[in-house]
Amino acid sequence: MHGDWIWLAVPLVVVAVLAFLAFLSNTRRSLLRTRIDMDKTWAGIDALMKQRHDEIPKLLGTCRGYMPHDHEAFEPITRARSDYQKAQTMQEKSLANIAMTGALERVFKIAADYPGLKSNTNFVKFRKQNVELERNIEEQEELFNELAHTYNRRIRGFPGSMVARKARLEPREPIPNPEMGDEA
Repeated sequence: MHGDWIWLAVPLVVVAVLAFLAFLSNTRRSLLRTRIDMDKTWAGIDALMKQRHDEIPKLLGTCRGYMPHDHEAFEPITRARSDYQKAQTMQEKSLANIAMTGALERVFKIAADYPGLKSNTNFVKFRKQNVELERNIEEQEELFNELAHTYNRRIRGFPGSMVARKARLEPREPIPNPEMGDEA
């Protein structure tokens, strides 16, 4: 009579262990899926930034037709583009893109002093395209940062921390956002 409880306890323990292992497996899959989503989102952001930076020579060519060849507004754009091309990490590329945004805003403000440039169809087209690209980049960066915050919170909590340690999952840095005061 005393041994009868073992026949009931052993299957319950086995079921509990299997349920816990399934829970850990689902947690791992979920973390890996989030990491893959972040990687895909970053690839999209990087492609948009590259497209934006590839258009810069066209803008400078158009501007040079109306502004002095050595205008002071060109240097920050050239520097930001060069920084972007040298950038290796997501953080470096994001900071170079922030610098490009500021440099382009300055050129667009200066264009008001050059009526021919302001009304040039190539300049207007670039400006509209830049606004669209910038909006898309910002939307994707917001998505990436939401995913990164969720991912980081989950790998620091239970059971994510156990799974992350075993799977060697590292936290991800969010993309700098100057509007939030974290550009450096």
